[in-house]
Amino acid sequence: LVFQGGNWRWPGVREGFQRQIELSPTLDFTDDYSTEKRNITIETLSMTPLVVSIKGFLSEEECDHIAKTAGPRMEYSAVSLKDVDKGKAASNWRTSQSAFLSSGGDPILTAIDHRTASLSRVPKGHQEVLQVLRYGQHEKYDAHHDYFDPRDYQSDKSTMNLIQNGKRNRYATVFWYLTTVKEGGETIFPNFRNRPLPRGYVHSDCNYGLKVKPQKGKVIIFYSLDARGQMDPNSLHGACPVIGEDDGKYAANKWIWNAPMGFTPSD
Repeated sequence: LVFQGGNWRWPGVREGFQRQIELSPTLDFTDDYSTEKRNITIETLSMTPLVVSIKGFLSEEECDHIAKTAGPRMEYSAVSLKDVDKGKAASNWRTSQSAFLSSGGDPILTAIDHRTASLSRVPKGHQEVLQVLRYGQHEKYDAHHDYFDPRDYQSDKSTMNLIQNGKRNRYATVFWYLTTVKEGGETIFPNFRNRPLPRGYVHSDCNYGLKVKPQKGKVIIFYSLDARGQMDPNSLHGACPVIGEDDGKYAANKWIWNAPMGFTPSD
């Protein structure tokens, strides 16, 4: 197949479809990751929205390294407020803690940047820096979209400049689980199979839709833009509360844009 323009999307084919691929090795490094190749399995969890799960992308040691590096930097998470929500506290929707990690000077994170580009088939320069998340008991993130709808940010000049009035946007989210959660903590997709939301639905509802259980080392990709490059409202997703008192959830994600953004150096 030959494509002109646009960005790569893994074809879902059907729910449960699996494919095995080999990821490219890390480029331009002299450490142990330089010649490393990884064989991974990609499985389609959902066609609408398009969600795929990946096994073999991260090792347990890499999960531990990310969580340990981010731990001292954790602060309560912010949100990008829409025009109608100006003045409200982020905790109305999101009660997690988070930290952003640059890969500069860290060979493990740099290798993961390259691996993410190989997995997504989108150049590394389209990636934001790594966001690491920590959820304690009862902490959650209500259902939301990762894209920026220009209609919601007309009074926010910074966001409108970032997305060039809608020309640029977050294209896909590569999301990985750094710990296994015994109860709760799932990533939920309420519009699974294009089903309409039930009457009286609230965005904190975790009883409706596809739920992906956090398992250490597991990775998912979901797409905020559809095959036409348009915002996909079915990409609505959230983080269900962690239930267990002694349980905790560490996760991380890379937002990938439909254009080079300058957050992560291109190769």
